[in-house]
Amino acid sequence: MFRFHVVSVFAFQMSSRRSVKRSLILDDDEDEDIFYSFKVLLPNGTSVKLTVNNPDPEMSMQNFVNLVKKEYDNARKDCVLLSKRTKVDWNSGGKFYLESNGDKMKGIVRFAAFKPNLCHIIRLDDGSGIAFTMYENLWDLTPDTDLLKELPENYSFETALADLIDNSLQAVWPFREGARKLISVDISGDRITVFDTGRGMDSSEENSIDKWGKIGASIHRSQKTGAIGGKPPYLKPYFGMFGYGGPYASMFLGSLTLFSVRRTLVSSKTKDSKKVFTLQFKKEALIDNRSILGKNWKTDGGMRDPSEEEMELSPHGSFTKVEIFESEFDISKIYQLQCRLKDIYFPYIQFCPSTIFLCDELSKTGRTERPVEFQVNGEDLAEITGGEVAITNLHSKGQVYSFQIRFTLTGGKRKGTTQEANARLKFVYFPIVQGKESIDKILESLEEEGCKVSESFQTFGRVSVRRLGRLLPEVRWDSIPFMQRGYRASTLQKGCRRVKCFVDLDAGFSPTPSKTDLASQNPFSVALRNFGSKSTEKEKDDDVTIVTHREGKSVSYAHLDEKYQEWVLEMHNTHDEEAASGADEAVLIVGSLDKKALGILRDAVRVHKEVTRKGMSWKRGQNIKILRGAYAGVHNNNVYATIDYFLIEGFEDEAGGDTRILCRPIDRPENEGCKLSIIDGISKLEVRSSLSLPITIIDSGKCLHVDANEWNRKLDKQQEKAPSKIDLLDERDCRELKIDGELPVGDSVRAGKATPKQIVAVVRPACFTSSTPSKKLDQKHIVKMDGEEMVMVVTLKSSDKNVKSVCSQRMFPTSRKGISGLYIFPLGSKFPNLFKKAGTYKFSFSIGNLIKCNKTVVVRPSSKAAKWELDDNLESLTCNVRVGSSLPPFRIACFDEYKNQILFSSVPSLEVELEANPGFLIKIDKIETNLINDGSILKIENMLVETDGLDQIRPNYKATLEIRAMDKPFSVSVPCKVNPGPLKRVAVNNPDALENLLPDSTVEDLILEVYNIGLCTFLNRNQVFPSNLGTDVLINIDGYIIEDWMGINRKVDGRGCIDLSGILKVTEGYGKSVSLSVMSGNEVIFRKESQIEERELRLVTELPDCCAAGSNLVNLIFQVTDSDGSLDTRIHHDEKSGCFHTMCIESDSSIVESTIRYAFVHGSCKVPSLSLPENEGVFSYRVFHSRYPELHMSVKVTCAPTFERDEIGYSTPYSTTPPPESGMPSITNPSSTPCSQFGVLAIRSSSLALCSQTGLMDIAQYTESLKETINSEEELRVELDKRLKCLQDQHEHAEQECSRLQASLEPLGASFPECLSTKELMMKQIEDKHHDTAASVFCCLYRKAPPPQSLFLSKKGMFGLVALLGSVASTSLSRVLSEYLGKDTMLSLVCKSSQFGPKSDEYRKLQSEAASLGRSITNRFLVICLDAIRPWRNGLVKNDPQKRLAMDNPYLPNGDPILGFKGYAVNMIDLSSEELNIQSSSGYGLRETLFYGVFGELQVYETGEHLEAALPHINGGDAVSLDGVIARENGFIYSGCCTPEIHFPITVTERQEKALVQLEIIRDKKRKVEQMMTEENCKLRKVVKKLKKANEKYQHFTAMAADSSYS
Repeated sequence: MFRFHVVSVFAFQMSSRRSVKRSLILDDDEDEDIFYSFKVLLPNGTSVKLTVNNPDPEMSMQNFVNLVKKEYDNARKDCVLLSKRTKVDWNSGGKFYLESNGDKMKGIVRFAAFKPNLCHIIRLDDGSGIAFTMYENLWDLTPDTDLLKELPENYSFETALADLIDNSLQAVWPFREGARKLISVDISGDRITVFDTGRGMDSSEENSIDKWGKIGASIHRSQKTGAIGGKPPYLKPYFGMFGYGGPYASMFLGSLTLFSVRRTLVSSKTKDSKKVFTLQFKKEALIDNRSILGKNWKTDGGMRDPSEEEMELSPHGSFTKVEIFESEFDISKIYQLQCRLKDIYFPYIQFCPSTIFLCDELSKTGRTERPVEFQVNGEDLAEITGGEVAITNLHSKGQVYSFQIRFTLTGGKRKGTTQEANARLKFVYFPIVQGKESIDKILESLEEEGCKVSESFQTFGRVSVRRLGRLLPEVRWDSIPFMQRGYRASTLQKGCRRVKCFVDLDAGFSPTPSKTDLASQNPFSVALRNFGSKSTEKEKDDDVTIVTHREGKSVSYAHLDEKYQEWVLEMHNTHDEEAASGADEAVLIVGSLDKKALGILRDAVRVHKEVTRKGMSWKRGQNIKILRGAYAGVHNNNVYATIDYFLIEGFEDEAGGDTRILCRPIDRPENEGCKLSIIDGISKLEVRSSLSLPITIIDSGKCLHVDANEWNRKLDKQQEKAPSKIDLLDERDCRELKIDGELPVGDSVRAGKATPKQIVAVVRPACFTSSTPSKKLDQKHIVKMDGEEMVMVVTLKSSDKNVKSVCSQRMFPTSRKGISGLYIFPLGSKFPNLFKKAGTYKFSFSIGNLIKCNKTVVVRPSSKAAKWELDDNLESLTCNVRVGSSLPPFRIACFDEYKNQILFSSVPSLEVELEANPGFLIKIDKIETNLINDGSILKIENMLVETDGLDQIRPNYKATLEIRAMDKPFSVSVPCKVNPGPLKRVAVNNPDALENLLPDSTVEDLILEVYNIGLCTFLNRNQVFPSNLGTDVLINIDGYIIEDWMGINRKVDGRGCIDLSGILKVTEGYGKSVSLSVMSGNEVIFRKESQIEERELRLVTELPDCCAAGSNLVNLIFQVTDSDGSLDTRIHHDEKSGCFHTMCIESDSSIVESTIRYAFVHGSCKVPSLSLPENEGVFSYRVFHSRYPELHMSVKVTCAPTFERDEIGYSTPYSTTPPPESGMPSITNPSSTPCSQFGVLAIRSSSLALCSQTGLMDIAQYTESLKETINSEEELRVELDKRLKCLQDQHEHAEQECSRLQASLEPLGASFPECLSTKELMMKQIEDKHHDTAASVFCCLYRKAPPPQSLFLSKKGMFGLVALLGSVASTSLSRVLSEYLGKDTMLSLVCKSSQFGPKSDEYRKLQSEAASLGRSITNRFLVICLDAIRPWRNGLVKNDPQKRLAMDNPYLPNGDPILGFKGYAVNMIDLSSEELNIQSSSGYGLRETLFYGVFGELQVYETGEHLEAALPHINGGDAVSLDGVIARENGFIYSGCCTPEIHFPITVTERQEKALVQLEIIRDKKRKVEQMMTEENCKLRKVVKKLKKANEKYQHFTAMAADSSYS
């Protein structure tokens, strides 16, 4: 095409901008040029293209016409047809003018009216008044030759029409709500018109109308990626794939022959355009009117004004109309076309949330929506009631089942790229209603509407696919693998056949060029088509990754499959209505049904003898023939049977129940058929050998009536060929068949004999006899047994009478050398070592339950001995033995090379030794050997171990017991642990420590050194052997007490010592004998008796021979002296140091108060005043030490009558003196003024009033006594304050020590330090706080029992308490588990036997033990018996020393672990070695019985938040969290914190255990100090009260004395 370049000088009218541009051109000639491109419509109906570069702003019309003329002349040379057109009169001069978009331009062409660098369509008018509407060569439609290769095949009328509608739908879809979205199709006999109100087209470069007609130029192709992803059903009509939909469809619809186009006219207008641009397809334009070079296709086009009808249809002013002339369409089929188009575009026409076409993007109101207005021949498709979609929707029932799939392809054609596609699968159920399938109703309705239907229920397409909401009509898959569930004719399989899957796809899937099907080789299409196959389940599709989502969550394929099957069965049970009805009264059976054998799902059935099905009657006793292929198991041959009964599932008024036929095969006797019985009103149905078949075999025509003749013929034939027995072919027959194999039946063979490679079994008919061996291979004597499986089971009965299964095989009959019915079992190739074990091999052959055969082969052991082994499998266990005792008996068996046990020929000579490291060897000479069990076992016993060299194998004492034959190379080895024998002797490191003992004194340096039998030296004090720790030693003490929690049951430390320093305290008094002894078994191996030093209490003050009755003895001095008569100054009362030494005086006379205490001061005690009786006579006083009553003496006093005091002051017989109030033990005696040389006071005891009247009372002396009392009480108050201050200091120190020890145990007791305790501390707490309980008695027995306690208690039938069997790792875990179980369960006794009733021996034994301890069990208690608990049977964790249960951790539906899960409670209990050895009678341990019984599958979580999040995933179990939340299975949830009184001990190390013991001692000391503080505070209150009263009396009597003196 010619392009004219303007080079003239620009005019002066150029703008400043243009001047700048010019100067830029002059300075830099590389600036871009400005060009204007035009398509000029000429007056003769042709067009040319003109481009003007860098023109002046204005150009004269004549110059512009000259440019056009030049281009036109050049075009005529290239185009043949153009040269034949009418010539243009170029000499019209000033008549020429231009018209552009309705605007006219005369004389001058102003380029400012046009946008530069764009193409504009202008019409050149010559003023003749003749105007064309169509112009030749206006549009260039030359296609990309590569795209021509993609032109579709198998194009149809509706496919081509749909391509045009696709363009219209994509054009109107972007419009916002409110704008009219109309697609109107008008079809007549010779014209097709497609009109849409889209944005339209014009002549602009980006929106040119020629792109509609140019193959591959459509802009819709680039919008495909915008339709990938989003929400289902992916309504984004970006259908453009190849760019030829419009032109190709127009070509097809215009003629039956491709490219034989008569005429197609495309008219389009944009909103901003005033003109309608047109494009016309004609045969000449595309083929004949091409350039001379043959490379360009050009067609006609033009401009016109819009019509009123067009503007009325499109109020917003834009539209596109495609008119195809001279088309061929049968107008009588317009309704079917309307229905078909509605099916294809249904989601765009209308949708409702209640239909199967739910739109997640648009359905916001819940009402039926109409996204686009579709009309065909003036009828709104939304009002059309026909079509497959509408009819299908009417017949669906129930809720839908749906999920989304995301397909991802990595690699593919473009390596390194990732492609994505999405699909939504929606399953709808079409039930059977009143015996008629809804799918059949759909097909009948379609046929009535005139739609061509070639499908049936069996061939019905159960998968419908829409891509971007548009139906792909040729995707009529029968199903996808995911929908095929259940075995043939099962309820599930029948339900699945009533399901249709509606698939919505996004643009990630590629259709065929005709957009009627999916591209078959596309990876996404293949993955979708195969979804649900085994490759999907294993996720092995090539390069395609599948992720499934449901309800917004990622789910696994297994979860989808499970929920889909549940949905199908639910729909079946809810909506299916079988039409089979019983013709007789039904027998209702509820429960007691073999649902698997009957093929039913419900618990209730109605049994009939006669039913009517599709107008035909079927009765019990009728003979029927079931054609092959009718049901699973009926494959190759027809089955003849007799009807027994008919079953209809559910009750009368229930839907969804299946109907089944129970029939007895012809080869089964009548007594093996189905049996219906009614006993005591209860109906029962037994299936026996009958078959349960679905009623659908009648509907499918595969179940037929059989007349009597055919039945009898079948019976006769059946009898002739009826299988009778199984026979094995012998060697001769196998050789003839070229098979290597014969079973040595009936013979005895040695172990190791080669197994026959094959054995052949056949089934003989009833008429076969073995009289003619030559006919054994005759086919008529071998039943073919097609499809019948034979089972061979081989068992071995060994010498110990135990029978175990060796192998089993299943084979179907095969043929060899033309003989069928051969069951060839490959024995030798699969089981080459079959005959290596001795015993009786039993070969059992069977087909079903009727035909069986048994053959036996006896295998004897080899005659050659190969090795010895322990008969009781103790080689892997360590044997424990003490020096001085005998090893346990050993039983040795002899075996051949195949491990078969053989007999000993004689008692062999043996050599028995204990060996360890070099230098340690113990020869055991004293043994006894003999043969038992008929010579099969060599028994060795009474092997005495004697040595004193165990020092060489310290500290683990490990050795190996070697038992060897002297004359043969046979031996056995047993790992042993040779422990030192019982205690041999005990030595004391400091013998003087137990001398010169005093009461309440503590032995400071006393260490017992323990020697055992087998050790020749004592351990070095600096050596520590942890393996020796914990040896129990029982210490008997008399007159002592051991002040720690371990008591008399001591443990030897790593140095072989028992340290009693500072904890052995003397409890007896002066002059008493005490002893300390050590027991070894029942023998005392150490005893030390000691004598406590003697002391004597003496009265130092000399008493008068006679005293006045009623007077007082004052200043009596008592002293404590040793055996030498020396004063013992250590007898000193000092409450601060805890030394309490006081003296009491008792008398029969009430005048002396025995509660008065007098303090000793450095061995002396002073009694300030001792009141004498008012009666005359001899009186005796008992004086004694308040703590050591053995320090006592008797004081006798003679009392004489007294005389009244006269005015001078002498006593009278009636003068008495009340005793002054007693002082506290710690005060000193005040001095008093005696009335005589003996210090006898004469103070009369009378009332104050009496004294004032008679004047007999010496008030001054009494006030002096009160003053002394006040001084004494004040001193006592000061002393009590000092003692309280000292106790407070001790309390603070104890608290600091507790805090320090708790800080060292921080990891254990950080959460709940009050739960921080060991097993021993917990036992002590149970004893103290639960005195009269079985748990307390048990703890007392355990602590007092001699070591080892576990053996002692197990003999009593008890293993312990739940709270003491095991420990846990933290206090938080101890607290929550203890709270979960409760106190009663925690204090439960655990025993082995299940017989622990009130009358059982175990119960009486426990009561007897309680009585021996001085206790009585008065509270009810719980007993847990291991034998009565159902144990865990699913195995233990391999190689776990704690023997934890093999339990699967919980997980989320996607397979991820649950956050915060710590473990199962039963596995979080730590057991000691002794506890791991506790077993029930069945051999199950504590974890499998006790703890699994109390905890079950209790789950433990870190926090309550973790527990709450995990609750939906905990199936039927309890759960707890470490912060105290407890969730029960019944739905109750307990939260909050509390500290249980009884809790599990904490698992601690040796160092931590010592710290805990020290912590408990400090806590005890703290409690004692608190108790003493309470007592001292009470005393202080009493002293303050007494002091107050004394002060009041003193002030009163002082005032009275003053008044008396004054008067």
